[in-house]
Amino acid sequence: MENLVKEYADYLCSDLPASTKFWEMEKRIKRDRKTPGVCIELRKSDMFWDIAGLINDKVISMDDLEEFSDDLKGAVALILRRCF
Repeated sequence: MENLVKEYADYLCSDLPASTKFWEMEKRIKRDRKTPGVCIELRKSDMFWDIAGLINDKVISMDDLEEFSDDLKGAVALILRRCF
């Protein structure tokens, strides 16, 4: 979330008209609030997808999965290759 706040601040400090910034921020916040780095509902059945989403959003990296099983790392890597 910290990265999002910095991106928002940089955007809001741009020279664009206030109305443009307002409406674009509304769209961004609606979209960003659904990303795993902001809000996530944890279910065991969605675990691989959730982890892949966190990696895709740069909340974590594959290096953070070092201590997890090879099966988990393989499943997450497969999802990242095929879907993101």
